[in-house]
Amino acid sequence: MFENFTYKQKLFGLIIVAILLFITANKRSFQVTRRAYNQVDDLQKKLEYVNASTTSLSQMQSELNLYDKIIGKQGVGPEEVQQKILDFTTTFVNIKVSGMEEIHTAESNGFNIITNQLVLEGDYNSLIEILYEFEKNFHFSNIVNISFLKEKEYKTRKNKLRVKIIFQNYEKNN
Repeated sequence: MFENFTYKQKLFGLIIVAILLFITANKRSFQVTRRAYNQVDDLQKKLEYVNASTTSLSQMQSELNLYDKIIGKQGVGPEEVQQKILDFTTTFVNIKVSGMEEIHTAESNGFNIITNQLVLEGDYNSLIEILYEFEKNFHFSNIVNISFLKEKEYKTRKNKLRVKIIFQNYEKNN
């Protein structure tokens, strides 16, 4: 059958068959492969974005916890913070609450500064222990000042050791 054609016609026919095979192969496999490759590439980009978002979310959460530790817990009323301070103090046996000032509120740079003052009485080791526990475990407010006071009682001729603790919370003005 192919003996009647010249080499030029056979070459031309072979080129046409090759082009038809290329078009068919392109439609059946090359385009499908390219689409799959593009989908994989898009999914990898989305996965990288999600992983970056998750990392930034956990990083933001740790930063928020750090800020809460620095400025005190947000969304807690001043009276509730004062009550939490007293509740925390009463868990220690050798400590006596000698005084508690009224809550002081001030405004500065768009924040409300809420200050609580507590005066405790006891021996040195007990006072140091409660200060350490306040720093370590009390998350409702932040200690900004500690001062020790030694007072002589003339009636009993004994020295009393007191510590004055100043707590502060910061809340954003509305």
